[in-house]
Amino acid sequence: MQKVIFTPALYTRNEVIDAQHKELIERVNALYEAIDNGEAVEAARSALDFLLGYTSYHFRSEEKLMKEKNYPKYTEHKAIHAAFVETVSDLYDDLEEMGATEEFAARVETEFTNWIVNHIQGTDFETIEWINNKASGQME
Repeated sequence: MQKVIFTPALYTRNEVIDAQHKELIERVNALYEAIDNGEAVEAARSALDFLLGYTSYHFRSEEKLMKEKNYPKYTEHKAIHAAFVETVSDLYDDLEEMGATEEFAARVETEFTNWIVNHIQGTDFETIEWINNKASGQME
């Protein structure tokens, strides 16, 4: 699997959010590495556990910032997050069904990696741009 690179195109200009996005990218790369190395389903499950937990943590951080800054699209953004957490949960079923295979890795790429990159470059950029220009502030 091709590793994801956290390029300048993924920086939102919010230090905390950017650090959390980098962590998500590093961890999905670790999942790909476990699959590429032929590690057992347990290693992939452990990486997926971390991704699910950290994704939820990250989304709570973003949602807290949006709520504090009275972001007008808070409810919409939160709903997008909730749907994605369900998608990540569904990857467990895929892992159990397929094993830690290249096919599973392709599903992770489509359903996690591509989604998170597009979300950062779309919805998150829009949110942070609004916060930086309208509400002015970084996450604490």
